[in-house]
Amino acid sequence: MRDNVGGVSARLFSPVRAPKVGRVRGGKAVLVASLLVAGLFGLAPRVAHADEARLRFLSEKMRDADPRVRTSAALALGASNEDGAVDPLCGGLGDREQVVRQAAAVALKRLSRSRSLECLRNRERVESNEAVKIAVTRAIEAISSSGDGGGGGGGGEPIKENPNAKYYISLSTVANQTGRAQTEVERIVLASVRQKLEAAGVVQLAPSTESPEKAREVMKGRKMKGFYLALAVDRFEYADGNLRVKVKIGVFNYPNKSLLGNIDKTLTAQGVSSGDKASEDRLLELAAGLASEQFAQNASAFL
Repeated sequence: MRDNVGGVSARLFSPVRAPKVGRVRGGKAVLVASLLVAGLFGLAPRVAHADEARLRFLSEKMRDADPRVRTSAALALGASNEDGAVDPLCGGLGDREQVVRQAAAVALKRLSRSRSLECLRNRERVESNEAVKIAVTRAIEAISSSGDGGGGGGGGEPIKENPNAKYYISLSTVANQTGRAQTEVERIVLASVRQKLEAAGVVQLAPSTESPEKAREVMKGRKMKGFYLALAVDRFEYADGNLRVKVKIGVFNYPNKSLLGNIDKTLTAQGVSSGDKASEDRLLELAAGLASEQFAQNASAFL
């Protein structure tokens, strides 16, 4: 098995000086378009209506010709916690690309605004792709049960208390492009991510239903820095007897959820036949764990 390490890239912004870039290791990232968005986030404090400008920028990117840019814009809108993000994301549910539709559904779940239920239910009735339909259904269920509020995710397992934590981490649901069932992929990815973050000894996981106000209160009281991790898995690639699995983590601050950078982890197994679920599961678990471990080791680079 070969371990092809993607990079960890972090952008450090100041409202006065030009942005500085810190980079732990190079590597082409599918979320490169998101890093361009991060540039706008860094400049936002310098303008009078930064939130509106950011929202307009991301909404325009939802119409970009490149589906990767549209996907990144959807995820950033979902992390914005802005009511105005609902309309462009509802539009994204009708995108011609499956990955963009799925990202829009995940983002709407994260936003958790009740007025998005109508467009989600309309999409659920006509969506033919299984992964997208599952994401839409999960969004409907989550929003219906919780009402308006902040997004976030990370599974339903009990959260372990860590009195020595330096970082407060909120996890997203998984943007799943694998073609496998959403429940299967989320179970593997979230379990691996949680295990590695908790093992790092410096992380306190946040509840998935926590409000931004509560998050700020907790972090202030315990003097922790906050991160929101947006999790995504690319489609499994089979070629020449090899299986390639890629897990991506978008790193946002928390609870404001402005994009800071990303971490990608790609693993390749040799001598694997197409559709080998056991190998897919094994690489998926390893890739998610390694990406999480890499984040935990380099979290300070994003601050």
